[in-house]
Amino acid sequence: MKKITIATLVAPILMLTGCADFLEKQPDDMKTDAMIWSTRAETEKFLYNVYSQIPSQNLHQDDPWLGVSDEVDLTWNVYNTYNINLGNWTTVSGFYLKWPNWYKAIRASYVFEQNVDMNPQLSEDLKKQYKAEVKFLRGYYYWLLLRQYGPVVLIDKLAPLDEPWRDYKRSPYDACVNYIVTCLDEAYNDLPMHYQSDKQWLGKPTKFAAKAVKADVLLMAASPQWNGNPLYADFKNEDGTPLTSQTYDANKWKRAADAANEVIQLAESTPAANVRLYKNNENGDGAVFNPYKSVRDIHIKKWNCEIIWGKAGLDVNAWEIHTSPGPNNLGGVGPTQRAVDAFFMKNGKTIEDATSGYSEDGFSTTGGEKWNTTNLDVTADRTKMIELIRTGDNWGHWPGDWNMFADREPRFYASVLYNKRVIPQLPADVVKRDYYSTNNNTVKQANGYGRVEFYFGGTSRQSGSYTFYPQTGYLVLKNVDPLSNLRDRQYVSSGRHQTFIRYATILLNYIESLNEFNPADPNIQKYWDMIRERAGIPSIYAVYPEIRGNKERQRQYIIQERQVELAFEGDRYFTTRRRLLSNTPDDGNPRRKAGDGGKFYGLDVYAGTAATNSFATREFYRVVPFETRVFSNKMNLFPIPQSEIDKAPLVVQNPGW
Repeated sequence: MKKITIATLVAPILMLTGCADFLEKQPDDMKTDAMIWSTRAETEKFLYNVYSQIPSQNLHQDDPWLGVSDEVDLTWNVYNTYNINLGNWTTVSGFYLKWPNWYKAIRASYVFEQNVDMNPQLSEDLKKQYKAEVKFLRGYYYWLLLRQYGPVVLIDKLAPLDEPWRDYKRSPYDACVNYIVTCLDEAYNDLPMHYQSDKQWLGKPTKFAAKAVKADVLLMAASPQWNGNPLYADFKNEDGTPLTSQTYDANKWKRAADAANEVIQLAESTPAANVRLYKNNENGDGAVFNPYKSVRDIHIKKWNCEIIWGKAGLDVNAWEIHTSPGPNNLGGVGPTQRAVDAFFMKNGKTIEDATSGYSEDGFSTTGGEKWNTTNLDVTADRTKMIELIRTGDNWGHWPGDWNMFADREPRFYASVLYNKRVIPQLPADVVKRDYYSTNNNTVKQANGYGRVEFYFGGTSRQSGSYTFYPQTGYLVLKNVDPLSNLRDRQYVSSGRHQTFIRYATILLNYIESLNEFNPADPNIQKYWDMIRERAGIPSIYAVYPEIRGNKERQRQYIIQERQVELAFEGDRYFTTRRRLLSNTPDDGNPRRKAGDGGKFYGLDVYAGTAATNSFATREFYRVVPFETRVFSNKMNLFPIPQSEIDKAPLVVQNPGW
């Protein structure tokens, strides 16, 4: 049997030219094109074009969620995330315009479902599976529309060419949710459980993917943004039909919890599917559990056990270039101080806890317990030391690192590159590492290790332009392969995938939903402990036993756990909006927990004097504002493009736009 890999489904050539062949055609044009349905090759080509509108996580082009969240600053003002953060956009700006293409893909899914049975070269089982795939994609595209724009125009059939489109209106939010759930439930019935025995198909939807997307949809539907939100009291069609319910429904949280639990039970009862939290020692990387390796390699090891759904073809090269420090790279993906502060200490406590051991002043006198696991001489055994850093056997802060970065949890070290840290993604070659520590505008601090210099005048600020460095004083390290060679732009990215949903997300969905309607449920601790145990920190109930059963206190820490576990993965943008945290006012506190408007903070990357600054420059570590952002409640949703409303004038605009 002919094999088609998932990479084929989303190959760039299809994404650039395939839509012109199929998605741009009207449905009736497609129905009369018998050739498409007469051969397997043509029918599958049509199917792959339905896949082609799945967006990519590439910083600023298809997917803006990282750059417009409160956890990251993208330093470049040429991207539209910059304008969004400053409030410089309207209904005609066209930023991240997804509405028309996702509807084209939805229409194409109906065309495929209606016509695929005509194909004489496909088996009945394959026809059934392919129809399930397009039902899944239909539900998924509607879900993407729903979370970006709110209630959508529901087109639940293949409409004729002369359909009165100008009469179409938006459907109420709950009706949209129910329709998406129906699509996913129907797709579930005919999708395979997994592709473990035929890994060429990894990335196509499975039963797990259908259940997992459903869990995401229902979590958002249960959240305050869409569950009795008074801000949307006047959000109605012109005929007066409310587009959101004004009645809070606690059962929506139960429905969301049940959906997440379905994924968990499916995983626990189907060991052949290999769906679980990733741990290094359970996946062929040594016999001893290493929390740093485990949380790092979720995003490095291709198609590992934690990935429920994703796609091949991640542009990891561009990601690594933009997250690696200069010179020779474009490093400007900077975590905000808020994101850095969210990570726990190694004892599982928050940095605000006076008993946590956190200090934000001074240099550490000792290294972390895992910084030098074999007691190497850091001068004589430099090559071996670098090897252990790159493999992940040595991790944690070094003696002399700023105390703010000392004794933090493993997820922090796997996610954030901070000043003076040894850069993992460089080879052990002394010349290549010293290239990142020597230039004519700074004190020369080369010692063969290649330590990052984010301070004013540091080498990481000298990559040809002063735009190629993080304004926050940090770079994102998550999803950067430590075995790449960013000095020579050599990558070990073969087979890397882009993750859409992973198992930890489902566990977090479950405990958040459970807490809202039954905060005493023991499963909250059971599955929360699993996440923290893999992260190498104690149970939240061992650290703060007084929160047990307290909905508000547990919610506070669940949201923080989500912020840390899913940091820099695109989740934070949606979490702050669905929980109505994005419009938290700026009260002048640089350590406020949420809010997408007002001052945003990082380290003082302009402190001191460029000619004399060094790793000993204390002024660099002052927490200062780097940007003032503009936010209002209308920005919880993207505006529907005015060009689309012009085509269907009964489609009302989103509130505030």
